[in-house]
Amino acid sequence: MSALARARLRPILRPVLWTVLGAWLGALLLFGGVFVRVVFQTVPDPEVAGHLVGRMLGPLQLAGAVAGLLVAALGGALRRGALVVVLPLLLSGAALVNHFSISPAVARIQLTDPQAGPDAGLRFSHLHRLSVLLFSTVAGGAVVLVLLHGIREAKEEARRSP
Repeated sequence: MSALARARLRPILRPVLWTVLGAWLGALLLFGGVFVRVVFQTVPDPEVAGHLVGRMLGPLQLAGAVAGLLVAALGGALRRGALVVVLPLLLSGAALVNHFSISPAVARIQLTDPQAGPDAGLRFSHLHRLSVLLFSTVAGGAVVLVLLHGIREAKEEARRSP
């Protein structure tokens, strides 16, 4: 993309970047900070609450993977540096690993099944912690991306100002 084309697209790319970043971070914080807690406080059966949380987590992880790809592409198009391209790609990958590998493994463990064996609880606990760690890493990474883009944008603005 030429410098002229990039300059013309910049007024469009910046608000799109901030919209995607804001939606991504907002969804992660709402889900992790409010929704999960409210579901487990109000639904009397932990298994039912877990299924409900899992049903919401899946689409959130996929949306996060897409958001990461978009943020990487927008960061590259805005020429904000390698870190703001690589980091969202890594976060997107973490969301996909969680969605396609860890979350399904957690969901397959039936703690109420007497045939699950004594190790089922330990396996569930280990996988659940890993899933929460990946989710938290993605959320923390999204916060870092907001800060990085804010800093880069402030520096760009300072260079444009007389």
